Amino acid sequence: MDERKLHAKNVFKVVRTVLETLLILAVIFWAVWSLVSYRSRQRVLTEEAELDCVMVNSDEIVAGYKPTVVASGPHFIAISYNGITNVERKDGKIVTKAAYEEQMQSLKDSGYQTITQQDVINYYKSGASLPEKALLLIFEDGILNTTRLAQPTLWKYNYIATACTYAGNLSDENGEYINAREMNQLKNTTFWEIGSNGYRLSYINVFDRFKNYFGHLNTHEFLDIHSFLRRDYNHYLMDFLRDENRLRTESVEEMEERIAWDYEKMEEIYKDETGTVPPLYILMHSNTGAFGNDPLVSRKNAEMMESIFAMNFNRQGTCLNMRDSSIYDLSRLQSRQYFSPNHLMMRIWDDTGHSVVFRLGNPEKAADWERRSGAVEFKDRKIILTSMPYGESEILLQRDLPKDLELYVRLQGNVVGKQTIKLRSDANGEGGLSVGLLDNALLIEEGDKEEPLFKLDLLVFDGGPFVSKAEEERNGKIALAETIIENDHDEARIQEAREELEILNAMQVPGIADGAEPFIPELDIDDQDDRTLRLRLKGNQISVWLDGKLVAEDLRVSADAGNCLFLNAAVTRGTERFSQTNLSDDVYDGIFAELRISDPDGNELYGYAPPILEVEETAVDRFLDKLSGLFNWARPRQEDGEL
Repeated sequence: MDERKLHAKNVFKVVRTVLETLLILAVIFWAVWSLVSYRSRQRVLTEEAELDCVMVNSDEIVAGYKPTVVASGPHFIAISYNGITNVERKDGKIVTKAAYEEQMQSLKDSGYQTITQQDVINYYKSGASLPEKALLLIFEDGILNTTRLAQPTLWKYNYIATACTYAGNLSDENGEYINAREMNQLKNTTFWEIGSNGYRLSYINVFDRFKNYFGHLNTHEFLDIHSFLRRDYNHYLMDFLRDENRLRTESVEEMEERIAWDYEKMEEIYKDETGTVPPLYILMHSNTGAFGNDPLVSRKNAEMMESIFAMNFNRQGTCLNMRDSSIYDLSRLQSRQYFSPNHLMMRIWDDTGHSVVFRLGNPEKAADWERRSGAVEFKDRKIILTSMPYGESEILLQRDLPKDLELYVRLQGNVVGKQTIKLRSDANGEGGLSVGLLDNALLIEEGDKEEPLFKLDLLVFDGGPFVSKAEEERNGKIALAETIIENDHDEARIQEAREELEILNAMQVPGIADGAEPFIPELDIDDQDDRTLRLRLKGNQISVWLDGKLVAEDLRVSADAGNCLFLNAAVTRGTERFSQTNLSDDVYDGIFAELRISDPDGNELYGYAPPILEVEETAVDRFLDKLSGLFNWARPRQEDGEL
């Protein structure tokens, strides 16, 4: 190489090194500045603080919520969320961010336009019109992290939502709930309005599932012992205070004074902290006869809420609100952690009769199946069947299968419901053999026979029952005493709990091994499941494995109506579960994941398990990960909460 070229090359290397060094120094300076800035501002919820969460160009950011053109809609729907989380979970009410975003997209694709609280007031007070598909969107329970996760999607779709708060949390600068400063910052973004869930979350007249009186509990105490309850309790505004015999312990005047004090305290805090009371109120808990479990309590609640608030959501379970509804007796549908987007849209369709968009997912995978009923989404490694209300969803595999085959699938729908595979059926789904799960039992059924060929209680399969009723009852009392000691402020009550705990720990109660009656937990519509099912069908015999264990070997079968295979999901209406917050769910999602079908020699006949793409991590990726970790540490962390 000639000397001039070598010199030029060395100069280029030096310049490149200098530029790279300057770039790295700039990034480090920016990182340090961001760290200081985030720490100094603490928990700031302005649009600018959230821009780094929105992966779009700056010119695509909506400047503010823009009201939609008003049509002549005769009603509106209300959808609410108890919270949004980044953490995958199989229990509770809080919805994952990914599921929330999919549901918002389905609402947008179906033509729903958000409205404001003032739109609702004008609709009822002056007969104003609403958009044809009007949606009031609500986020309950006042969890700050929920608003952070929800806001980018509101920007994306030009949606406005109500963030509900608790008055008792507005002065808390370090908690997980929205405080007064953050409430004002939310309003300034123009994508948020403020509502109220009340003064505080507290419970009275609490009884456990064995009808033991647990008294009156604050939020932390209630959450600690909630798993030992059956929903035999009241929110503190919904009834008289009662004793272990369910008799009143306060007069009518005392009840009215107690309830009035809470409303007046709530009004005082909102006015002191923010200058005004939010128009929208949600009375806890919903779905009573009117505004309480007792007519006298209901009357007092009505008097107080109507003097302070412009509207009240009093019911949960349906989303439709008509013009002839009372503005103080409105209803909203709370989305749950197990709702697929199609589940939510099916519930809305059932309530309203609106034309809605159901997600299909992967069109190539969908082409392999014929939809017979309900809705279906082909998503990632899953086939999600959403039933009709109080009905079923069914799809037919569009290919011939041999009589003998092997099948593997993961069944991930909720425990309460039915998800089955039909084999050797005719084209109408008649005859053949069905294998699947029904309300925490494995069933093998044949044709139209009333009795199953095989049934396995999955509580027994999992090793249960695990404790006796006597043990479960004592465990609940121990949990109550422990949470009172940890969370209560009444010294006399704490001392009483310490004495009770000492007695309970010394108490000997009979277990299952002693012949005591076993405790069988009640199934709940929120309980999710994940079971692996494998079957081998050969001639007139079937063998079935569940979670890797052989549970039915060479069971004799005779059903042979055809060569068709169906997937089916259905609501089990006889197993509705009452809930104070969710009366029932008449739609069911059957989830069939990683479905594979092969012949007896192992040759694949059908496979629905798309490969997981793995991308090699580069040095740049690792550097950005470290920077991301730095910023995550620098920002105040908000843990996902739930009530």
